[in-house]
Amino acid sequence: MLSGCATSLPDHDLPPSFTLPARQDNVISSYVRSRQTDATASGFVLLQAGADALAARLQLIEAAQQSLDLQYYIYNQDRTGALVAERLLGAADRGVRVRLLLDDLGNQLDGERLAALDRHPNIEVRLFNPLTLRQRWLRNLSKVSEFGRINHRMHNKLMVADGQMFITGGRNIGDEYYALSASNFRDLDILGMGAVVPKVASSFDEYWNSRKSLPVSMLERRVGRTRLQALRARLARTTSSFDEANYRRQIEASMFRRFLQTRAIHWQWGVADWMYDPPAKADPFDQLNTVPLVGRSLARHASEADGELLAITAYFIPGEEGQNFLLRLADSGVAVKVLTNSLATTDVVAVHSGYAPYREGLLKGGVRIWELKPPSEQRRDVQAFFNESTASLHAKAFIFDRERVFIGSINLDPRSISLNTESGVLVYQQALASQTADLFDLWTTPDIAYELRLQDGDLRWEDDHRTWSREPRAGTWRRLGAWLFQWLPIESQL
Repeated sequence: MLSGCATSLPDHDLPPSFTLPARQDNVISSYVRSRQTDATASGFVLLQAGADALAARLQLIEAAQQSLDLQYYIYNQDRTGALVAERLLGAADRGVRVRLLLDDLGNQLDGERLAALDRHPNIEVRLFNPLTLRQRWLRNLSKVSEFGRINHRMHNKLMVADGQMFITGGRNIGDEYYALSASNFRDLDILGMGAVVPKVASSFDEYWNSRKSLPVSMLERRVGRTRLQALRARLARTTSSFDEANYRRQIEASMFRRFLQTRAIHWQWGVADWMYDPPAKADPFDQLNTVPLVGRSLARHASEADGELLAITAYFIPGEEGQNFLLRLADSGVAVKVLTNSLATTDVVAVHSGYAPYREGLLKGGVRIWELKPPSEQRRDVQAFFNESTASLHAKAFIFDRERVFIGSINLDPRSISLNTESGVLVYQQALASQTADLFDLWTTPDIAYELRLQDGDLRWEDDHRTWSREPRAGTWRRLGAWLFQWLPIESQL
């Protein structure tokens, strides 16, 4: 019934805005030219550790001389959010054009801060598929009355600097994505440049100019210059009180902090394709609403695999159709392996309740499944290159025959496939695919994940030391919550 409550957004007739032509004399352009020897190739490097992922973003923001385009599902009001906002203001002060596109439900910045950022002459902020009732006490009413429309979200994660380099993957803007909170995500991004970038930048333009993206100036009360000054002071206080001295050292020590001035980064070069859902997928009134382009593309590449399919997905709800697809692959001789969250590590218990009923059928059909362990309370994470405590899997990566790899925002669940917009990059590069596969192999070792098996028809969780007959290290309330959610007809919304 709620899905039928589809409302329309107010019309706007704004002049289109596009990626600026890249100048050849700026820092990022010069760096790209010095590394790219084949005009048809694209270069990539994985961003595994949280400190590296944040360092690379800060480096691109500080080096940009023309434009910065950011597209995120979540932007939190925390230390990371303040650090990025402070650097964006600094770039805008230098004359860089900043376009910030945020999903309205995922974004945690209040209206005043958004309006203050938008007050800068070189910064424009837009919200994707926003609620029409903006007051805090009316937002929940708007979520119900507009459910049919706002149930479709922009889940993309992207930053493009000077139209020359980009970062995409699983990470949003928030402390938990960069190892700065009590509960941190095990995540993965990729830094890219080269021939694929124009298509990446064009996809941002398509979202920016979509009728689903409304300027903050149309939605929030306009504020004066004093609010922008107050925001600068607030950001300065937050970033100056950054008391994680050890983490600061990790950021500064990261090879990505000043990679544009060095030759420290080893790039993997190959052919790449940028894959993205059109913004119309989030419009219940558009015929493209039912066209999951990213999901279909991944299914096609999976069906072309003849040896191995590795999937790292934070949320895994294959549905009957997806389960049958994976079973057909396994039956044809493809080694299908999946890493996802356990009940103890998932950040959305309802998703686990949707995933759990498919485990036994997949295992019987030859699919291998691992679930991430919660971090040990006695020690730091065993993964040396992460060197940070992690609590939940958030990465989204798919490796086909260790020859092609996709890294982006999509999970294998109904919400990613059918409801939200998604994006990511597919790279035809064996070394990069093998590196990501090595990461899968590491993350599925007994120290980091349980392997699921069937014993006399019953589900078991195993590592090198022990076998569990029920969800390991999941508290009573989690188990109860997962059991209760299984009774609700909500799988299509998860």
